[in-house]
Amino acid sequence: MEQLPDDELVDVYDDALNKVGVVTRNEAHRKGLWHLNLHCWIVTRRKGGTMIFQVRSGAKASFAGLLDSSVGGHYKAGERLEDVAREIEEELGLDADVEKLVPLGRRVDVAAYDGLSKREVAEVFFIRDDRPLRAYKIDPLEIKALVEVRIVDGLRLLSGRVNRIKAQGVEWGKDGKAKDVTMPVTRKSFVPKMDSYYMTLFIMARRLLSGERYLSI
Repeated sequence: MEQLPDDELVDVYDDALNKVGVVTRNEAHRKGLWHLNLHCWIVTRRKGGTMIFQVRSGAKASFAGLLDSSVGGHYKAGERLEDVAREIEEELGLDADVEKLVPLGRRVDVAAYDGLSKREVAEVFFIRDDRPLRAYKIDPLEIKALVEVRIVDGLRLLSGRVNRIKAQGVEWGKDGKAKDVTMPVTRKSFVPKMDSYYMTLFIMARRLLSGERYLSI
């Protein structure tokens, strides 16, 4: 029988990130237990520099239709970075070569919604890739569309200089066919975070494209 995502086993940790046990992902979210996940953000040179966001599938249990990391996933019990990088290939068809990941460090992600208490430590990376959006092979159960947000537009929006921008991208139908889309983006279009995570990412993406080596979230 196929294992549902919420039934997958994950390692859980204490406040000092010492491993203290193994539970299902659902239990980790219900009880607010620390666990690890991966955030990867694709950065391109198109249009003066863009970041690629996924539009979460309508089938997702939380935040359906909102903008999220290009690709991400939970660490299953016992997995290392090399193992969880499979999510990059599974969701987007990208080569899961960890040597191509640009590390940004770890980020504490705490949230409460729908009776759940999420306490995650995300390992965050950039991926430099300029292939067209239609070249990605998405998992329709996870991703509805991929859209590009220009870095300059993201900075203007999240700094409060404008209230709305536009993002262009590609949406895949149930038949697997792709079509070009343009969507309005406001600060409420993103999966909610309690800090300035997205603003920091756009700043770091601009630094990456300018050739700077020292990047951190």
